[in-house]
Amino acid sequence: MNLARLTQRIFELDGGHRAFDFGLFEIRSAFQPIYAINNNAGMLYGVEALARPIFKGKPIEPMDFFSRLSSRDRFVADWACLCLHIANTAAWQLGNTSLFVNLNPGSCDYLDQMLTGLDQYADLVREQGVQPSKVVFEITEEEGGDKDALIRITEKLRDLGFQIAIDDFGVGSSDLLRVVDIKPDIVKIDAGWFRHMMEGDDTRRFAHQIILKLHEIRAHLLFEGVETPRELHWARECAGSLIQGWLFGKATHMGEATRASKVAVPDTRQPEKQSA
Repeated sequence: MNLARLTQRIFELDGGHRAFDFGLFEIRSAFQPIYAINNNAGMLYGVEALARPIFKGKPIEPMDFFSRLSSRDRFVADWACLCLHIANTAAWQLGNTSLFVNLNPGSCDYLDQMLTGLDQYADLVREQGVQPSKVVFEITEEEGGDKDALIRITEKLRDLGFQIAIDDFGVGSSDLLRVVDIKPDIVKIDAGWFRHMMEGDDTRRFAHQIILKLHEIRAHLLFEGVETPRELHWARECAGSLIQGWLFGKATHMGEATRASKVAVPDTRQPEKQSA
């Protein structure tokens, strides 16, 4: 993997934003804020970088874009996004704010190139004035994937100083044993799974047991897809310290995503039941 060649295909848009030339497509970055929550306020903790493909001047769904690519082209596109996101991040001087980026589990199929690319990426991150410790690689587990290759990649990430997050916990093949193997710094709790589990008494108790185990391995819990005060209440009930979702901000350009360094936390207390 030659990241120097990829960075040559990044060009500047109006307003200082950057995009990647991917042949017939153009890839842009969008960023969604992540807040660390305390009693009555949320402080900006990080932003998740998301790919926004453009075809003939019109946006298309990212899944539509990535699904039409071959395995090799998807690997290249993923690296293109990593290079683009750090270029857009560096332009805004994030300071102590962390950047969350996605690592496609299919990258394990190209293990040697992936390991070499990560060395280059650590250098690129530093060249852009960002510390590797402020970059969080989100890993989505894949059923039937190469577990040994994934462990080697996570070890490489950790050796280079990057942080590691498990994405979409609760979906598909996610399980506690894999989390223990990977030893992530952060576990992102899937919004759909969480909503379903917290709606019923039995599933709620089971969810609390799982959350307790995640706390025992000292992983910070990030609840994504939080859209309502009720969902925020559930996340805080489970001692979730990091929150991401429309309640506090949608995915947008970096300037807008990082504009509010502090946000007010809505009242999430549940109304007391009235006695008869």
